[in-house]
Formats: sequence, C-alpha cells, structure tokens
Amino acid sequence: MGQKFRSSALFRKALQRKKRSALQPQHIHRIIILGDSVAYGYGTKGGIAKHLQESFPASEVLNFGINGLTSDGLVERLRSNYWQQELKKADLVLLNIGGNDLLKQYQNGGAKNLIRQFSALKKRYRQNLLEIYKQVKHENVHVLIIQNSLYNSMKKEAQYFGFTNLLFRLWNSAIGAKGVVVTNTRKMGKQPSIWLDSIHPNEAGYALMHELLLETLHTTGVSITERR
Repeated sequence: MGQKFRSSALFRKALQRKKRSALQPQHIHRIIILGDSVAYGYGTKGGIAKHLQESFPASEVLNFGINGLTSDGLVERLRSNYWQQELKKADLVLLNIGGNDLLKQYQNGGAKNLIRQFSALKKRYRQNLLEIYKQVKHENVHVLIIQNSLYNSMKKEAQYFGFTNLLFRLWNSAIGAKGVVVTNTRKMGKQPSIWLDSIHPNEAGYALMHELLLETLHTTGVSITERR
C-alpha cells in the first residue's frame, strides 16, 4: 500500500514537472514560413503571413513560400544553404509542403498512376521531411517547427471525396517527428466558403488556418510570447 502511494505521488510529480516544462514560453522574435503556394499565400494579400504579423506585431515575419515547390525542391534549397542566415535567427518555422508531390504525380500519370506510386511517393516524402527537419534544426537547434497537415478541399458532393479523404489521412501520417508540432487542418475541408479555387484557401481560409495553428499551440502546451 505504502509503495503504491509513493509511486503514485512520484508519478503525479513527474506529470507536474512535465507540464511546467511544456508550458515554458517560446519567445517569438522571427517567424519564417517555408513551403509551397499555400505557404506563399497564392491569390491573397499575404496569406497566413499577414495573420501571423497581426498576432505578433513586434516580430519579424519572413515568407519564403514558392509556388509549385515540392518536398524535393525544399530539401535541395536547404542543402544549398538558402535562407541560412535567416534560419539561424528564427524562433519559429512554419512548414507547408507536400501537396505538389501528389499533384505533380497526378498530372504526369493520372489517378491510376498516382495510386500505383503512392507508397513510394509517401516513403520519399517522409525521407524528405526528416531531412527538412534536420536542416532547419542544424541552423538553429532551439527553433520551434510547426507543420501544417494537408487538407481535403474537394466538395463533399464530388465523386471521389471519400477516396481523397483516405488518401490525405495516409499522406499526413508521414508528417511529424520529435520536436515538430503538427497543425491538423482537417477542419478546413468542412468549410465550403473558404476556397479560392480547388486547392488554395481564400482570405477567410487563411484566417481559419491561422486560428487552427494558434489552437494547436495552445492544446500542445506551447506558450508563445513576443520578445520585447
């Protein structure tokens, strides 16, 4: 009985220590956005970068999103020391990458080819993500990495809605690693009014993406404050 009580007390103390550690504030002085056209904010006035700047007005927000960028392309740029100096001073890096890996495979060979190649594509995507995390951390070991999952922007009435939902769930399982916070953007697919086209969010869509990012940080136990 006494041993059980001591073990329980030690367990509670360990949880309290873990909670206090998780709530250590992350001071945000510089935010860097890396990735594709969704990271860039295609078709909008600033995309998610605008919302992050509004949430952190005293912080510097640098958006290096590139239209059409794949995970292969991002790995290549990081290995070539693109944004090296900026990353060294970053406190938060937001990643949005992976959609073009699927899109280009679909454009090159159609749906059947995408299905046949999906397992190999996902494996390569996972390898690329691990390299991306490694390269970012190499420049700054203390940086907080946040990655958006891929969302399904297809209308529920569409013939292949169920199939694409499954596809994205499988694809998103490749995302994440120790020290990487993943924002689940699934809720975006349930809002038919937030799309600029079949892929990109409109202004309201980026507002929701930003809201989900902040909500994820809160529920993950990360407390972020601006550096004065």
